Amino acid sequence: MKLALVAAVALAAVGCGSSSSTPAGSGSGKPTSTSTSTSTSTEPAVTCTTSEDCALVQACCGCNAGGKQIAIRADAVAAFDASREQRCGGTMCTQMISTDPSCDAEATCGANGRCNVTPHLQHQ
Repeated sequence: MKLALVAAVALAAVGCGSSSSTPAGSGSGKPTSTSTSTSTSTEPAVTCTTSEDCALVQACCGCNAGGKQIAIRADAVAAFDASREQRCGGTMCTQMISTDPSCDAEATCGANGRCNVTPHLQHQ
């Protein structure tokens, strides 16, 4: 019984936010894609000119499920949320409050012209 519980917890921890189709970067909140072409359905729009252009969204596993938030363009939030089932269908989330720094952060437009997750009080 204990072995099954340990295995389930380990699988949930590994699966949370580790889906190979997750479009944005690691816990740093910086996108991993360097493409400047038009976004596809699995790649959220992240270009910006001001911080008001950006918004935080939950990755496959949100902050109340052991996950994190990522920063994307505010006008892309609805499409990003609509693609959640396609992007996250195989992802298992844990039932725990996340300690990821993105869960206590805000979306800002960085000097790189891309939406970034920025911990509170650390504006660029």
